Amino acid sequence: MRICEWIQEEGQVLGPEFLRVDGFLNHRISPPFIQAIGEQMAELFGQSEVTCVLTAEAAGNIIAYELARRLDARALYAKKGRATTMVDPIVRTVASPTKGVATELAISHEYMASTERVLIVDDFLYRGTTSVALAEMVAEAGATLVGFGFVIEKLFAFGRSALEPYGVPVEALVSIVSLDPTTGEIAFGQDQHCREGT
Repeated sequence: MRICEWIQEEGQVLGPEFLRVDGFLNHRISPPFIQAIGEQMAELFGQSEVTCVLTAEAAGNIIAYELARRLDARALYAKKGRATTMVDPIVRTVASPTKGVATELAISHEYMASTERVLIVDDFLYRGTTSVALAEMVAEAGATLVGFGFVIEKLFAFGRSALEPYGVPVEALVSIVSLDPTTGEIAFGQDQHCREGT
């Protein structure tokens, strides 16, 4: 089944901007779906010499792990909050569009060496605020950002425009043009992003 078909069948449209994927992606996890994501993202970034796959806790964790496993890299996630066990933390504060609150993200500097080649991944590209914060953390560490990868891009939110100035590839497996909460219809972009899954 194609990734977009999976999302159409199991996703729930909650409003014109919000799509619920809790049942298979970011709360309850479907291993075949994550496997398909990992395969396709590994194809996109397999030549980028990635050493670190970075995400923000917690929705992107399983995506980062699966992709890091396939790329023979390490997975790293920015924790919510600054743990007392963190060594020399790199910290950013971002506003969550789904929770409506500001969240502090932190990475131990010892886990982000200047030699790392970092790929940032997440479940959604919405406004791009979390990904921008992660990219700033990569820059503060002196590491090299090699790209951004997302499962779903909401084209109507223009998040890509916040990431393009970094001058690295921005890839999404599926793009969404609009969401209709009345009919539950998801209008997908007519491009290469709706790739074949396993």
